[in-house]
Amino acid sequence: MLLSSAALAPLSLGALATLVADAARAQDAQVEEVKVTARQREEKAQDVPLPVSVVGAKTQERERLERLQDFAQKVPNFVPSINNPRTSAMSIRGISGISGGADGSESAVGLIVDNVFYTHVGFQWADFVDLQSLEVARGPQGTLLGKNTTVGAVVIRTQLPSFARSATSETTIGAYNRVTQKLNVTGPIIDDKLAYRVTLYYDRGDGWIHNQFNSQKLLDNNRWGIRGQLLYVGENFTDRLIFDRLRSDEYNNYSGVVGNSFPLWANGALARTYAQNLWTRLRTPILTFDPYQPYLTRLGKLDQRTTGVSNEFNYTLGENTLTGVSAWRQFILHPNNSTGNQLTDISANAYDVKVDQFSHETRLASPQGQEFEWTIGNYNLYEHVWSYNHVDFGSQASQWFANNINANPYNLWGLSYRNDGVARTFSTAAFGQGTWHIDEKWALTAGLRDTYEIREGSDFGWIQGLSSLSQLAAVRQATGGTTFFDTGGQQKRVNSISGLFNPSYRINENVMTYGSVARGEKSGAVNTQALPILNSAGVFQGWQPVITKPEVSWDYEIGVKTNWFDNRLILNANAYWNDIYNFQSVLVNTDYTDVSGVPIRKNYLGNIGHVRLRGFEIDGRWSPIDRLWLTFSGAYTNAQYVDFPKASPSPEFLWPASSNIGGVAAPAYMSLSGHSITGGVSGNNPVAPFSFNLGFNHEYPLGAIFRDVGYTGPVTLFSYSNAAWRARTQLSNPLSIYPLFMPAYAIWNAGVGLKTDDDVYSFNLWVRNLLDERIIVAQTIASTGLSPSPSTVTFDAYNPRTFGATLRVKLY
Repeated sequence: MLLSSAALAPLSLGALATLVADAARAQDAQVEEVKVTARQREEKAQDVPLPVSVVGAKTQERERLERLQDFAQKVPNFVPSINNPRTSAMSIRGISGISGGADGSESAVGLIVDNVFYTHVGFQWADFVDLQSLEVARGPQGTLLGKNTTVGAVVIRTQLPSFARSATSETTIGAYNRVTQKLNVTGPIIDDKLAYRVTLYYDRGDGWIHNQFNSQKLLDNNRWGIRGQLLYVGENFTDRLIFDRLRSDEYNNYSGVVGNSFPLWANGALARTYAQNLWTRLRTPILTFDPYQPYLTRLGKLDQRTTGVSNEFNYTLGENTLTGVSAWRQFILHPNNSTGNQLTDISANAYDVKVDQFSHETRLASPQGQEFEWTIGNYNLYEHVWSYNHVDFGSQASQWFANNINANPYNLWGLSYRNDGVARTFSTAAFGQGTWHIDEKWALTAGLRDTYEIREGSDFGWIQGLSSLSQLAAVRQATGGTTFFDTGGQQKRVNSISGLFNPSYRINENVMTYGSVARGEKSGAVNTQALPILNSAGVFQGWQPVITKPEVSWDYEIGVKTNWFDNRLILNANAYWNDIYNFQSVLVNTDYTDVSGVPIRKNYLGNIGHVRLRGFEIDGRWSPIDRLWLTFSGAYTNAQYVDFPKASPSPEFLWPASSNIGGVAAPAYMSLSGHSITGGVSGNNPVAPFSFNLGFNHEYPLGAIFRDVGYTGPVTLFSYSNAAWRARTQLSNPLSIYPLFMPAYAIWNAGVGLKTDDDVYSFNLWVRNLLDERIIVAQTIASTGLSPSPSTVTFDAYNPRTFGATLRVKLY
């Protein structure tokens, strides 16, 4: 089910001129009839024979939808988890790609902004302001533009510059001392020829987690951005130049301690706990198991920066349109992680990341309204990813890793173990897609893409500050044997084919049915942290793979789109079956054993043989009375491992040899074939089997109620409410004897306000997460081995309950 790339479509010059004019006008509809570009042309969402959802500018503005996780309130089976610039993940139908920080991998869900495909997950970390629309297309993408994806794409269009001069200011004040300021200015530079648009925003607010070590307030907001545009419109030529700069500096890399490690191994043997080790190694007691009041040592902010430049031209060649999109984007991250909880100073593990991507796309498209509409094109990408991992050892590292309170602290204190990982991609693709309108009822869309790609990767490790053999031995013990190494540069060349077959049949003016078969392929992931495997004697055993196999997705869809009662009732439904082969994930290598016969366990990027997604989705809206719209959507998701015979066991199954009972050693792996995908297997997000969204928005005209205070224009009262419910999700390995779940929850947002009918003033009061749900997206029961850790939780960025007021003023 390839999307014709929602929002990447080259618009005709006439359509573009219409958009420019429309940008200066307020929309009157209660629920926008937003035009989508899911098939490289503007059309109503109800006319697209694909499961695509769209959120328009008016909805985004009214309900303050700014970050990707906000849009989950509106779109079925779309769950972004944007908690950290490096570990962000947009999930569609329970699949997001490799979450948890894999810099050499691509997301299974593509992000496309103003016709530019964003490669690295770090580009998802942003406030998306000044939107025209956000579209979510479910299923593989790639036969119309951009890069391949395996489960879907999110396509964002921002507002164009306008030749009607205007300036708008929006100020929000909310709980936790949060202040958000936006300013948008647009107008002509040369009448009817050259227009500009400048958008600025600033977002600052305190966090809601209190670090008792130094009164830091974690999970705060501290970011700003600027976006500038130029639009030139000629007789048969348009050109749009965009520059943007985003910056954040926040305490957002946090997992809270909620309990001790498990008391018993799965075989019934007594397990040594984190609290016991903390006392025997460091003579430090547990200070708190309260995740809202941690004691974090040497925690700094995450410094994130994104810069981008893009240019799109559209040129009319006869009746056809030639489009070219060139872009450069850069993502930089400098984290400053804590060296320990409970006031310990052991070690900080962080990844500095720098990503540069260069892309160019050329497309030639036929005009709309013909019996056969087509698009052909070429896409080229070069990406360079630098992933610099450093483990910085603190003053208590020697005692902790040596399991000896009397160890010399200077064996590790001040040293830094470093990995310098690099991933490079060169990709070129030819694609084409066409739609044949067989008659007034039947239409057939088909597309094909051929991609040739070169993937390169390497990893180099060393010790910074090393000066003695005792320090070298201490680092080897702390890292499981790894010290100096070089994988050397490795390369894979792959040619892949993607395709789409998408027939549709319009039964009558109210009902359209469709089906699709699509194939998508995702590049092999580069393991930028590929390590040598050594036994406890320091003898080399082998290398972890540097580049994984490509991931292949086959998707089958059937659906229906309906409208009734003069478009007052819209009801859509679709069912899907998606098989993904060589599914990329974080795995644990157990192919080598130590001198004692115990498997040597190292995380790496690898492939799971086969996973399957099945389910159905519904969405719609209903207007029972004028000016009132009810919106609804829901999904059932069944996500399973079909072929996963060598999964890493849950931690409680990894008992040491000293805890063997009856001579039975811990298993090297377990089979998860036939089990549901859960959040307890590395690299996967928790999957809710059931979910639904309910909401309404209403407008009630009040007339000129402020005439006595000097304003004679009419005023409208507006209100809205949305509830997003998710069923209970499993956070642990499905075979764990210590199962962990996130209970069912509902995120409920609401607001009420006044606006003038000329759209000059708007004021509203709002509340988000009214029920104050504390959503957990990950939880551990403790790691194993010589250094057990406590049970931890990672909170969703949507927490907690907040409220505030927003004033929007059109300055001119």
